Amino acid sequence: MAVKQWAVVVLVALLFGSIVPFALASGSSSTTDEIPQEKAVAEKLINNLKKLAEVVETGVPENMTDSTYYQLAEEHYSKALSEFKEGNYNASMIDALMAMHYYKLVLSEMDVKTPAIGPNIHLRAQVERARAYLRYAGRLISVAEERGLNVTSASRLYNETLDAFKLVMEDIRSGNLTKAREDYKVALEKKARLDEALRELRTEMLHQNSEKIVERFLERGKRAIELANRTLSENPNPKLNQTYSAFLELYTRVKALADEGRWDEALNLIIEKRNVIRNFQRVLGREKVKVRGHSWWSNNVEALRELHGKLIQDGRELMKLKREGVDVSKAEVQLKAAMNEYKLGIRLLRTGHPEKAKEHFDSVLTLLKEVEAFIKAHS
Repeated sequence: MAVKQWAVVVLVALLFGSIVPFALASGSSSTTDEIPQEKAVAEKLINNLKKLAEVVETGVPENMTDSTYYQLAEEHYSKALSEFKEGNYNASMIDALMAMHYYKLVLSEMDVKTPAIGPNIHLRAQVERARAYLRYAGRLISVAEERGLNVTSASRLYNETLDAFKLVMEDIRSGNLTKAREDYKVALEKKARLDEALRELRTEMLHQNSEKIVERFLERGKRAIELANRTLSENPNPKLNQTYSAFLELYTRVKALADEGRWDEALNLIIEKRNVIRNFQRVLGREKVKVRGHSWWSNNVEALRELHGKLIQDGRELMKLKREGVDVSKAEVQLKAAMNEYKLGIRLLRTGHPEKAKEHFDSVLTLLKEVEAFIKAHS
């Protein structure tokens, strides 16, 4: 039952998007208590992390070394290395994943803030991102194959894309940037074809769970509609009203199909109108945290304390389940991510960036919902 519930959570994330990278959210697909295998996995993560850190550190300018993302990446990098040396491989894996997550955010900042740095750095950064994407693609294809889907085309495109990006990296290492740029264009073309194949696989996987996904959509949609009604009654907002009306129309149509048991048609409608869902979520998310024009989070200390308390309590619950023999590795990674999002939100509040902080606190809430769902399923 727990495995099925987790699969549905992942599929919903594939449909509606995710707060953290797939690799961070999903954890390992199979685990073991044997130290040799834990060490092997941790060692592989550490090696990949070192390569990523080298790319970032080579290109990061001095004015970005005080970046919050960069500092968090360095902090988790150091912890991952220390924990690995001490033989604490599980903790090392979690901190390695967190370091990769923040290094990726640093790379995003570098793209925006430092267009003048060497072109080889940008190209290396793009290839590193592609490698992370290909790791996700490989896992998705494996899951699809386990579920009985035809992955022949996707596997072929995956191998072609992987080889193409390997060639680009070889060009960069040999210093032939002209050839690297040409090969990179070819690699992007192959990646585009792989993207399409993966989209088809995700859609097929979603339809295998169409009933559960539609029910989850209706459950969450109902709560969102109730929240929007309360928000509009307290603070009328034309933009929220517009996106709310579009979402309400979609919700009504999906519910009518679900009531008739037409789950595949209902899911197709959700996929087709995903922009309606995202626009409504985005506008509602901004409005629900405003009280008289101020950031709710920055003016509600008690809510922050309550959120911190939930982080601590969920950590205790996971430890309890772990002692009972339950595999909590995926939930541990999500809780670790939630804790770091909370810390980053606090730092942003203290430095006078309440709107940015709000985004991270919202991320904490989203991650904790998944952690608490896992705890409830195993309690």
